Amino acid sequence: MIALLAVGCARGARPDEPVDTYQARKQLARELVARQDWAGAFFYTDELHRQRPEDAEVLVLRGIVYRERGLPAEAEADLKAAVAQDERSAQAHAALGILYDMTQRGDEAEGHHRKATTLAPTDPRSLNNLGFSLFLRGKHGDAVEAYRRAVRLAPPSRRIRTNLGFALAAHGDLPRAAREFEMGGTPAEAKNNLGFAYEQRGDLKNAFDLYVAAVRLDPRYAKARVNLTHVASKLGKPIPEGIPEPPAARSGESAKP
Repeated sequence: MIALLAVGCARGARPDEPVDTYQARKQLARELVARQDWAGAFFYTDELHRQRPEDAEVLVLRGIVYRERGLPAEAEADLKAAVAQDERSAQAHAALGILYDMTQRGDEAEGHHRKATTLAPTDPRSLNNLGFSLFLRGKHGDAVEAYRRAVRLAPPSRRIRTNLGFALAAHGDLPRAAREFEMGGTPAEAKNNLGFAYEQRGDLKNAFDLYVAAVRLDPRYAKARVNLTHVASKLGKPIPEGIPEPPAARSGESAKP
């Protein structure tokens, strides 16, 4: 919703532009980034930055667009500038941490994720990002702790529950991983994710049985069918009767930032 225009001018705005016009366009930029409309978001964030280059949030938004469009150098420049403008911006630190995770600079990423969790201690997204960063670098125990803190802040979050499940499985706690998968998805998704966790550990027999269970719970669940076919091929076992041919790609739900 576009805000009502107010009388007067903000510092850095065009002399003839009411204050809320800038804020309304910035809100639109936020919404476009949230919808992953990168072309539209870039148009607005670039225009807003030209108008107010000191606005740290606009730098973060444009940096996220650069990051998601595969331009890491430009993204890093914007996000570092945002941190310089506002050292206490949890959003800026989180976005920079994700960029460093994407570009395999995990040690740098962790520092920014931890800073974001300090600045926004009640935001489960920051803790989820930290958990994912730790998980990527094999710090599974630390990842479990970060995800547990995130779950306490957002108990219904399917994504965080699923991520916690994968971290627990990687840490060797399969029974608790199974419970988190059950909290984080449908019964078929829970079986598929637990199967994927077993597969990642090299236990193909249990993975096979879990994928079969997932397909029987939901015969239309493509990911489980694909995973079952893949593991059956590795084991040299036939596909159980009544299970259709899978589509081309295969995957578990996998952990997500």
